[in-house]
Amino acid sequence: MTSPNPGGSIAAVPCEGADELVILDVDTGDHLGSISVGPDPVHATTAAGSTFVATMGDRAVSAVTPEGAVERIETGVLGPSHFATAGGNLFVSCSAGDSLSVIDPVDRRLLGRIPVGAEPHEVATGPAETALYVGSRREGRVDVVSVPDRSVVDSIDIGPNARVQGVTVGPDGDRGYAVDQRGTRVVAFETTPDHSVQDTAAVGADPYDLVVTDRRVHVPGRDAGTVHAFDRELGSVTVHDGFNRPVDLLAADDSLWVLDAGRAGLVSLTGRFVDTPAPGLAASSAGDRLLLSHYDDSLVSLVSPTEGVVWVSEVPARPFGAVLV
Repeated sequence: MTSPNPGGSIAAVPCEGADELVILDVDTGDHLGSISVGPDPVHATTAAGSTFVATMGDRAVSAVTPEGAVERIETGVLGPSHFATAGGNLFVSCSAGDSLSVIDPVDRRLLGRIPVGAEPHEVATGPAETALYVGSRREGRVDVVSVPDRSVVDSIDIGPNARVQGVTVGPDGDRGYAVDQRGTRVVAFETTPDHSVQDTAAVGADPYDLVVTDRRVHVPGRDAGTVHAFDRELGSVTVHDGFNRPVDLLAADDSLWVLDAGRAGLVSLTGRFVDTPAPGLAASSAGDRLLLSHYDDSLVSLVSPTEGVVWVSEVPARPFGAVLV
């Protein structure tokens, strides 16, 4: 996609309720166009000059070229959702197909599928991009996928009846973390050599995702209105409360800001507050600003922690995240 504003950034916003990818000028919020990409687009990523969109209601991923042309890459199974990049290829979890689809982003074609645990969700990339970690929401495990071999080489048992949502690898690469939504826990595991579970800790009700920094592990509890903070060994540091439905944390202006799906506004973990036009469900970093998707209100906004709301743009139904192009 070529921006009509050379030198300016553009944002590609999947709008799940309209089956479109909406293109916005990041500086102004102006609409630059929209592209039909298939049913229920939820997540997008960029690779090899194209923008790839996961359409959960289809057996395909849409690739949007720099010229705006759309190519459909068949996954063969339903529910493409979350992307990861490793070894020069794209890997997309297909929740209804119990597999990872492997895509060559240059030739924009399917290279194959890797069977993984039932209902895979988030995918984390390990050190040196040699391994991927894939959480299963039905089998209570995290599969370890060899990137060079494109096969599962190990499985990490997160616990009886666990429902694995968020999965990530810490910045130093030696430890991974998984959120057990059903068990309201966060679990730490080794990335080498044996992938054993090292620590667990209780978190607030309905945890969904987590954010790991160089010193802390943060887990929002959506139904509890809390954000638990741990050290890297999952020792409790503090519990931040007073939120309605915290769903994510994002870094901006040297602070971590809580995205609250139940309340308009961003709150930093140090107590600073910034108004937003509506509650937010997903957000992306745009330099020192945050690009918010207001899913229930069909709005996207650009928010600065120091200047407040920069612009608000109305978009088609249910914007779900954004990617800078």
